[in-house]
Order: sequence, then C-alpha cells, then structure tokens
Amino acid sequence: MAESATAGAATAIGPVRLSVPPEPSMSRVARLAASGLASLAGCTVDEIEDIKIAVSEVLIALIEHGDGARVDLEFELVDGGRDADEGGLPGTTAFVVRASAPVERFDLDHPDLVLCRTVLQGVCAAHRLRLVDGTASITASVAHLDLDWSDDGDAVPRGTDG
Repeated sequence: MAESATAGAATAIGPVRLSVPPEPSMSRVARLAASGLASLAGCTVDEIEDIKIAVSEVLIALIEHGDGARVDLEFELVDGGRDADEGGLPGTTAFVVRASAPVERFDLDHPDLVLCRTVLQGVCAAHRLRLVDGTASITASVAHLDLDWSDDGDAVPRGTDG
C-alpha cells in the first residue's frame, strides 16, 4: 500500500515481493516489476535504469550461485534517513532491492560476485552480500534525491525554506 509523502516528494511504496524460479530469463520479470514500482514512486529515468541494473545483478548472482531453488525478491521505496545500512541519507528516499536464496556455498571472493559488487557499487548508494545459515542474501539500495530548487537556483532538500 502506498503512503503519500508531501506533494511532489517521492512516495514510500512497498514492500512488493516476488518469488521466481532460478532462470536468468526471470530477470526481465523482476526488472519490469521494479521499474514499474520506481516509476510510480516518481523516480527519474536514470534512477530507474540504475534500479534495473541492480535488480539484474542481484538476481543473476543468486541464480548462478544458488542451489537451484526459487529466488525471493523484495522491492521497497523507503525513507533514506531511516537506515544508513541501506543507503540512508537525510533528505532522500532509497529504492531498496532485497533478495535471498538457499546456498551450500557463497564464496564472496568468487570472480562473479566480485564483479557483481563492482557493478552494484557503480549504481547503488549501498549494497551488502552475505551468507547466513545456508541462505545467501543481497541488499542493494539506489538513492533517490528529494530536491527542489530554491529562489536562488540552488538545490535544497524538499520541504525546507532554502
């Protein structure tokens, strides 16, 4: 269910959950769901492209390194000041992608996962890969700046009198 923020500001939406079979073609479905949610939240075209890249990287990493079980995904637009571990910055919202899948081994130094982290670093405000009790999880957060323009032409956080 969507919660409206102030007029013109980003809207907190989600979480939206998907459970997909471990097939790379499911990346299209996940990207479409994430980009639709991001569009509803007022993300820019560039932000949506970053979100789609993050979703693909997260999903493919878990498919390639998982045990062949379904991959659980969750998308949510959250108050960025809420959780610094998910790219939280005051005056921003963050589109957060969380995904998990059962694994026997999840070697964070594997070249595929090193590349995944490198790509996520390029498009995300924050990301985390971890293995806990036989489940690999990846969290990626793409920042969405809530800015307006002041009378002087400067960018200021929405809702301020800057």
